[in-house]
Amino acid sequence: MVKSSRSKHNETTVLFITRRFPPSVGGMERFAYDLSNALSEKIVVRRVSWGGSNKWLPFVFIVFFFHASWLLIADRSIKVIHIQDAVQAPLGWLLSKIYKRPYALVTHGLDITYEKFYYQNLILPFVRRADIVISNSSATQEEVIKRGVSSKKSRVITLGTADDYGKPRPNKGKLAKEIGISLTNREVLLTTGRLVKRKGVEWFVRKVLPEITKQLPNVIYLVAGDGAERDNIHVAIKQMNMQNNVAMLGRVDNETRSLLYQSCDVFVMPNIVVKGDMEGFGIVAHEAANAAVPVVASNLEGIADALVNGQNGTLLRTQDTVGFSSEITKILGMPVSERRKMGQKARLYTLKMYSWSRIADQYINVYKDLSKIS
Repeated sequence: MVKSSRSKHNETTVLFITRRFPPSVGGMERFAYDLSNALSEKIVVRRVSWGGSNKWLPFVFIVFFFHASWLLIADRSIKVIHIQDAVQAPLGWLLSKIYKRPYALVTHGLDITYEKFYYQNLILPFVRRADIVISNSSATQEEVIKRGVSSKKSRVITLGTADDYGKPRPNKGKLAKEIGISLTNREVLLTTGRLVKRKGVEWFVRKVLPEITKQLPNVIYLVAGDGAERDNIHVAIKQMNMQNNVAMLGRVDNETRSLLYQSCDVFVMPNIVVKGDMEGFGIVAHEAANAAVPVVASNLEGIADALVNGQNGTLLRTQDTVGFSSEITKILGMPVSERRKMGQKARLYTLKMYSWSRIADQYINVYKDLSKIS
């Protein structure tokens, strides 16, 4: 659970605590992994992490407390405690109080907006007590401030992105064999992620896909992921007679996911507004852009911080049926060379503007400010 890494170029030392970390898989896990690695290239990082099931969290937090305490006692060079999500805010506060170090807290969206009464009353008071609250998007920051965090100690630092591909290599033939579906002469749309209502997949199947298939009947919409909305999406597919145009792939491994990104023609994020839930950032938009694929997404919540319209994606008003269908049809109608040029532009912009090195520098500036009060 504990890892240390050193750099001779910087005196700042940070205790980095995260309950979501590989080998567990997910957006928060990837965020914590990439950020801690990027920070380790520049400063000294003492990491306390957990990569197992959430069902063990009560015990994990006890272990976290004792491991973190040992590090804070043994290493007086630790100037700041970094808490990687709001659920751990009480732990950050307790460590800060006992060991007299400030704590920076990262918020992701749902860890702030989760509406259960006990959560809002147990967790949020400790969020408000953090010395700095770092939000992963402007939309998340708005929710943080709504819940009583002073704007003076609120910051926005987006997620970074890593180059997972080097040179993207689309291969529909290999993808077809992998998923067991013929893709010959078919345009491929893709959505990945947890299947919850805010992702808008059911809306897309009901409202947008039928309009696209009127002009492009060979389009197939691949949906990779699982979640509570799976059954509702299946119902929508059947009711709209889209069985030949939608494939629900369920959860896929990293290799298949990478192949999906590189081989699809358009990546779609048709998110909708759902009370009590939100898209904190939309890291899958970057994953698709890095694969040099055109991205069409709702201009909503954290997605608006992940994509810059006309640079690394196209942003449309949420639930704009005409906008989504016409934009996607337009892209699919482009010559393949033009579509790939569009995707390559998105890739280069994303890698430049959201590099993890650049994001790490922003965190380090926050740590330096906090270390002055420790």
